[in-house]
Amino acid sequence: MKRMIILVIATILSMNGFAQNAQFIVTKDGLRDANDETKNFVVIEVENVTAKELYDRSVKYVQEVYKNPDNVIKGSTNGEYLRIHTFVPSFMRYNNSGAKISIDADYYVELRFKDGKVRYEIVNLSMKGSGINSKYEVKFSGGIMSGYIIYKNNGDLFKKEAKTDIEDYFNKQILALQLYLNNNSKTEDNW
Repeated sequence: MKRMIILVIATILSMNGFAQNAQFIVTKDGLRDANDETKNFVVIEVENVTAKELYDRSVKYVQEVYKNPDNVIKGSTNGEYLRIHTFVPSFMRYNNSGAKISIDADYYVELRFKDGKVRYEIVNLSMKGSGINSKYEVKFSGGIMSGYIIYKNNGDLFKKEAKTDIEDYFNKQILALQLYLNNNSKTEDNW
């Protein structure tokens, strides 16, 4: 937990520390690269680091951040690919006509590695209500009666707060990994 708090603080303090952060935006079609909405992934740039080193650092990141890292890594190819499963209880609150519904998120991150860069993609994202609301799902777009929607079928933004919450969460995750890969989140341990 302490490491996560340190990562969050480092993330907040360094948000202006990178000229070009890889970031997602929420569109009616799902999560897209903020710089190129045709892409459903972002690329994290890490100068002068080989694909193998980026893979090793990513595995170490998972081992330090996740409570049960062996249960989180769902697939890997040494130096090329890493698949991470994440479940986030109370991921966000969806305002449904004044009632704030707690939403859980369940998703996979697929990382692909090349020298100097990591492809970061969210796959199989499921955002459902907690408890008695578990049959209702947050959808990027749809009709008013089709669930908890962010965009209407016609493309109009329906729930700005939900859009912002999702973007904030995933962009903080990307930035935390980027900081770790760049060794900016490590502190000296002078013991």
